[in-house]
Amino acid sequence: MADEFMKGFALWMLGALGWIIFGGWYRTPSFERIQQLTVAPPEPETMYDAVGIFASDLSFYLMLLGPITFWVLIPAAREIRRASAGEAAE
Repeated sequence: MADEFMKGFALWMLGALGWIIFGGWYRTPSFERIQQLTVAPPEPETMYDAVGIFASDLSFYLMLLGPITFWVLIPAAREIRRASAGEAAE
């Protein structure tokens, strides 16, 4: 169980780090504004901008779906499989 926790935690931290880095580059027009990291990204001017904005979105979903997968879905699937096989809970 600790293995799944650390995998989910690592994906959460990796996604959060990527989201904050790319969000700081592409989603923070100025540091004086209150709303940061959630502003709509600008229209990409180059291919690097498009890749950076895509990496920002990918990091955000990795930050959300990684822990949900390892903390909720995998343990729930194991419990359902154990219950359907008729094994006693440990």
